[in-house]
Amino acid sequence: MNTLDLEEDYKDRVLEIWNKFKDIPVLNDIACEYRKSPLLPKIVKKNTILFIGVNPAYSKSRKHEIIDNEIGFYPLISDDIKDIPYFEKFKSIANYCNNSEWTHLDLFFLRETNQEIIEELSYKHIDFLQAQLDITNEIINKISPKIIVVSNSLASEFFGKKKQKHSPYFDGEKIWIGHNLDFEKDFNTKIGTYTIRIGEKETPIIFSGMLSGQRALDLGSLERLKWQIKMILDSQL
Repeated sequence: MNTLDLEEDYKDRVLEIWNKFKDIPVLNDIACEYRKSPLLPKIVKKNTILFIGVNPAYSKSRKHEIIDNEIGFYPLISDDIKDIPYFEKFKSIANYCNNSEWTHLDLFFLRETNQEIIEELSYKHIDFLQAQLDITNEIINKISPKIIVVSNSLASEFFGKKKQKHSPYFDGEKIWIGHNLDFEKDFNTKIGTYTIRIGEKETPIIFSGMLSGQRALDLGSLERLKWQIKMILDSQL
């Protein structure tokens, strides 16, 4: 199969996390009931461009989709996501790369627009985040992407960037997926980015800024990103 069904394979495990940590304050803020309902894509594609975000944003316009604080799954097939602007840049990049297939995955399943909440959790409730990262890392290994594009600076930290920032609070690799990303030692100058070990292969991973919204990349940076992704994919042929 060319896809992985997250609803079928991970629904119970994600709900177990939410049940285990149901008493932490962030899940019991009466003004943020939506946090009690984790959200994932229903299906992710294998062997494609994988775009990584940090967590699904909460949209008041989609409040009706949250029923009894149950887990939610959203479609990630192109024809089904025309009403979500966030994915348009991913489509544009994939089209530039000879209509390559693409998929998307957030590191965490907590619905929240304010990313400072995720950062706060990384200092106060590390085990809650780590339990989600364990699942995300497993998914990434199963789908074996051709290239990973981390389009969020906070998300990059959980792959191993800025370890010194967190070192006063955590030892070793506890919160991170576990990669060494030292610019002086690990940067691949042939492709202009890092590679990480996934299964039996070294997979290119690009750390980028946001692709949409107020803090999105400027046009020149976006063009360079498109060129680099295409260059790397072409070199794999």
